[in-house]
Amino acid sequence: MNHLSIDDITVLHVDDDPHFAEIASEFLEREDTAFSVVTATCVDNALTVLRDDPIDCIVSDYDMPDRDGLDFLKLVRDDYPDLPFILFTGKGSEEIASRAISTGVTDYLQKEAGTEQYTVLANRIKNAVRTNRAENAVQRTEDRYHNLVDTAPIPILLFDRNWEALYANEAAVTFLDADSFAEISGKKASEFLHPDELDTARERFQRLMREGISVPEEEYRVVTVEGRVKTATIATAPGYYRGEKVAQAMLYR
Repeated sequence: MNHLSIDDITVLHVDDDPHFAEIASEFLEREDTAFSVVTATCVDNALTVLRDDPIDCIVSDYDMPDRDGLDFLKLVRDDYPDLPFILFTGKGSEEIASRAISTGVTDYLQKEAGTEQYTVLANRIKNAVRTNRAENAVQRTEDRYHNLVDTAPIPILLFDRNWEALYANEAAVTFLDADSFAEISGKKASEFLHPDELDTARERFQRLMREGISVPEEEYRVVTVEGRVKTATIATAPGYYRGEKVAQAMLYR
């Protein structure tokens, strides 16, 4: 299954009323050909489906025998913390909604008469799956970035739009005489540059963020956390980190 495509969504619908589950499944699959709906009439059966099949979104009733929808949600969150879970229930109350939110429900929808509810439900499912897949894609990209940069032999730092440090690899931590990134995190780049070179550096940074292009390498005097001054040639390029536009600074000694 291509989990980045919104054209293929497997939904697990859990409801103790098999007739309603069948009707809901039919309407959802009519609403969008992307949907493939698997049904279960109790929590135990639903957990078996989760173990055996790849599921993109769970739609669950609340009021079921043995274990209710919130019991099911708690079990799901133990093993699948990010899986979209929509509570679709005919027994709605502020208390249930509040408990569902605190337990980590993705969305909450009350059953109504008529078929329009399935259009709403279909949209909620697609939105939840789209958001989940986008977040997973960002996380995978970030993981790949860290795998590449963490072990790079040259110091690399990332700065946000406010010129504050978001990330530094081990080489950068060592170069700046820090014990860990905690000593660097949130500090402005200006704190690591010689005062005489701040105007030039700030102008370069603003140009990079404004135009989204790399700026030429330039030599700077870098001030470490211990106050030592080191000379480094700094290359700066635009990038993205956790969905945010950043400036990547690479230091060559």
